[in-house]
Amino acid sequence: AKYFHAINFIIFIDSRFVIPDSIHENIVFNKVRKHKRFIVCFVIERKTTIDDIVLYLTNIPPIIKHKCKTILVQSNRFVIDNYTLSGSTVKTKLRINAERLLFWINKNNTDYIIVQSESMSSVLLKKGILKDKIKVIACKSKEDDVKSLNINNCHKPSNVFLYVSSDDPHKNHKTLIEAWCLLSKEGIFPKLILTIGKTSNLYELIVSSINEFKLDIDIKPNLQRNEILDLYKHSTALIYPSLFESYGLPLVEAGQCKLPILASELDYVRDILDPVETFDPKSAKSIARSLKRFLKIKEEKTKIVEANDFINSVIDL
Repeated sequence: AKYFHAINFIIFIDSRFVIPDSIHENIVFNKVRKHKRFIVCFVIERKTTIDDIVLYLTNIPPIIKHKCKTILVQSNRFVIDNYTLSGSTVKTKLRINAERLLFWINKNNTDYIIVQSESMSSVLLKKGILKDKIKVIACKSKEDDVKSLNINNCHKPSNVFLYVSSDDPHKNHKTLIEAWCLLSKEGIFPKLILTIGKTSNLYELIVSSINEFKLDIDIKPNLQRNEILDLYKHSTALIYPSLFESYGLPLVEAGQCKLPILASELDYVRDILDPVETFDPKSAKSIARSLKRFLKIKEEKTKIVEANDFINSVIDL
C-alpha cells in the first residue's frame, strides 16, 4: 500500500469485465478480446521498459521472455501437477492439458513464480523449478469484509455445516453426501449448505439423495460475495472435504471468521491452519465420524473379546 500511489498500473483484462466508475488515476485498464489473450504479451513487451515489472495472473507464463522482471502467479494446481482429470468434461480435459503443456514449455520466461501454499511450492520443486524462483505469498480476504460479519455476536442455529465450493469432481461432493446418508441411517440429520450450481448431474444426484434419505441439505447457487460472507456468519462450522487444492480460500475466510473447520487430513489444509476435526476425504465413514466427534455424539466401537468368548460366539452362531 505504501508504494501503490507511486506506481503507474496498466491492467489487461477480459473484454467482459466491468470497469469500476471510481478508480485511481494511476490505473489504466485495457480490455482484451478472448481470441487475443494469447498474444497480449507482445503488446506488453512494446509498452514496457527494462525497469518495469510485469505480473501475470494467468497461471500460464508468457510465450516470450520480456526485457523486464516478469512474475507469474500460479494458483491452479491442475496446471503444474498430474492430478487425475477423471470426471471432468472433455472440454475441461483438453483445456487443462493444453495449459500444462504451455506452462512447461514457457516456464523459463518468468523470473519468479508466486504460489499461495507450501504444497504448491513442493510440487514445483519436485518438477525441477529452482527454489530461488519460487515465492510463497498467501493472500487473505479483506479485513473489512470479515470484520463486518460480527460473527461472534450473531445468533447461530445449531448443527449447520457449510461447504463453499464449485461442483468440480475434486471437490468431492459425492463422498460428502454419502457421509450425510450414513448419518441419516443413525437418525442424525445435521444441516448442510452447498453452493454448487443447479445445472449439473451432481445437483440431480444430491436432490435424489435428499429425497431418499430425508437429508437436510440446502443448495444455494450463484451467490454474490456478501451472500457467501453471510453464510459464514450463520453456520456452525465449515466442512471441507476437497481432495486437491492450490490454496483453499474458504479455509482462509473461515479461519479469519474464527469459524470451526472440519477438513481433509491433507497437506493443503495444514499449510493454512489446524482444523478442529479432520478425516480421510475418500471415506464417507471417516467424514461421518468426524461430524459425530464434533457434535459430541458417542460412537459404539467394535467390542474386543477374549479367545474363549470368541469361540463361544462362533459355536452359538
